[in-house]
Amino acid sequence: MKLIHYTLRNLFVPILVIFAAWGCVFCLMILHEVEDETNDSLENYKEIIIRSALADSTLLKDHVDIMTRYYIREVPESEAKLDKDEFYDTTVYIEIKQEYEPVRALRTYFMTKDRKFYELTLELSSLEQEDMIETIIWSMAVLYIALISCILFVIHRGFKKSFKPLYKLLSWLKSFQVGKYNPPLNNPTPIEEFKILNETVQESVNQSDKLYNKQRHFVENAAHELQTPLAVCMNKLELLSEHPDCTEDQLKEIAGLHQALNGIIRLNKSLLLLSRIDNKQFPETRDICLNHLIHKILEGINDIYERKALHLRVSEKESLVCTMNESLATTLITNLIKNAYVHNYEKGDIGITISRRMLTIANTGIDKTLDKELLFARFASQSKQQESTGLGLAIVKSIVDLYSIRIDYQYANGMHTFTLLFY
Repeated sequence: MKLIHYTLRNLFVPILVIFAAWGCVFCLMILHEVEDETNDSLENYKEIIIRSALADSTLLKDHVDIMTRYYIREVPESEAKLDKDEFYDTTVYIEIKQEYEPVRALRTYFMTKDRKFYELTLELSSLEQEDMIETIIWSMAVLYIALISCILFVIHRGFKKSFKPLYKLLSWLKSFQVGKYNPPLNNPTPIEEFKILNETVQESVNQSDKLYNKQRHFVENAAHELQTPLAVCMNKLELLSEHPDCTEDQLKEIAGLHQALNGIIRLNKSLLLLSRIDNKQFPETRDICLNHLIHKILEGINDIYERKALHLRVSEKESLVCTMNESLATTLITNLIKNAYVHNYEKGDIGITISRRMLTIANTGIDKTLDKELLFARFASQSKQQESTGLGLAIVKSIVDLYSIRIDYQYANGMHTFTLLFY
């Protein structure tokens, strides 16, 4: 979830609750105000009726019309509550409409000059007030929805504009590649916190880039410098093994040293190859049919691992042609196939499937899935094979990254499967 959407979601609930509470309070205030206005109208009407009745006794009778009505009846002094008015809601039957309608009523008492006591009941139709309240409620609901929508829209636009430097920084970081040319960060902003963030990120990535380049140059230079001493050591060991005074035990020690030096030489060559791949020193490309290349590699590798008596199955559904450097293509396929042979057990199985855009190499081996996070890491070999330098799959990863080839690993039904997808 994006930051702006997460923020809006967190703001939406409080805004919804606050405006809902405000709407309820406002509606109650309107209802209270309408009731007060109705009560005031009844009190004013009461004063007019009482003054008129006191001035003219012939008016001491009931009056009924559509909107207002009052009833006057004489009561004993004991019932008369001269100091108290009683407001209440009730309903009356309207013959014209043949239905009951709500009314607001006032019951009061007064005394005439001849000390007679009367009960006055006034009723004022509240139909118009209810219609008004209903209209207000619907209007408030529409206003409520419109207001929340406008507020969220304004907040969204405001956040989007405010967070624009952050998203630009994230986009720049996403496209940043260590060891490659990266355009400078151009992210002007008036926000102090974002300025500090820009400067901090720029310093961090520059430092990472410098450290990477130093490490790469060190590995490259070290590998180059080691070539000559390693070659000299190998030659001297060969000369020493040919010396007539060497005993059998000494020859065994020399053979062990020879094997160790061979491992170092293979490792040195792998480091040089990785360095050249990282520096993109293989610009020449051409269309290569991987079907032919795979058969050519299998011819040589089968003889080397003939002692394992592996069962090889090659399924060619279509021709797979890709555009890449021929040397790197050979290294890529060789490392994957060699990996299937080296990390297999005797009389194990190897399956190679070739289709138009996909190459799958599967092999039996250790009975567990490999750690995908360490699988393509340098010097992170998950087996103890002497023939492994720990860089074979790291070289594979560098090559597929160079040519935007997707590589996947799966373990199922006892088979370790590497899949290359060519786009």
